[in-house]
Amino acid sequence: MAHGGYPFLTTRKGHFMSSSPDASCTSQKDGFAWYEKLVARGCLGGAILAGAAGIYQTNVTFAIGYLLLAAVGGLLVVYDLLCPYCPYPFSHSDCLFYPYQLLAWITKIRGGRIHWARNLGTVVAFGAIFAVPQYWLWGQWSLFTVFWGCTLPLALLFPLHLCRRCRHERCPLHHAMSK
Repeated sequence: MAHGGYPFLTTRKGHFMSSSPDASCTSQKDGFAWYEKLVARGCLGGAILAGAAGIYQTNVTFAIGYLLLAAVGGLLVVYDLLCPYCPYPFSHSDCLFYPYQLLAWITKIRGGRIHWARNLGTVVAFGAIFAVPQYWLWGQWSLFTVFWGCTLPLALLFPLHLCRRCRHERCPLHHAMSK
C-alpha cells in the first residue's frame, strides 16, 4: 500500500493520483490518467442519472427533459462554449470527459480569449445539470445521497487536483484556481 493506505489511487511509482511529491503543486499535466477520467466521467454520469431517476419518479416528461438538457448543455460546452479552446484534444490527444478524437475531428482549436458569454454559457449549462434536479431529489434521500455522493468528489477533484495542473489556461476555472 503506497500512499496513506490507498493503493488504487496511486501511480506505479507510488505517487498519489498523478502528482509526484517532488513536483511542485503547479506542475502542468500533458494528459489525464485513466483513473482521473474514470472518476470524472463516472461522477458526472452518476449525478445526471441520479437526478433523472429522482425526477422520473414524479414526472417522466420532466425526466426526459432533464436528460435532454444535460445532453444539449454538454454538447454545447464540448463543441462550442469551452472545449474548442482547450489544448488537450488538439495538442495532447486527450480529454477528461469526452473522446478527444470526436472533438478534434468535428471542430478546430480556437485562439484568443474565451468571450464572457461563452463562459456564462458554460456556467449555466453545468449549473443547470446540478441545480435542476434538487427540487425532485429533496425527500428521496437515497437518490439525494447518490447525487451528492457523485457531485462532491467531482467538485473537489477540479479545484484541488485538476485545475492547478491544467494546460487550458483560458478556462475560467484555471484562472480562478491560479489566484
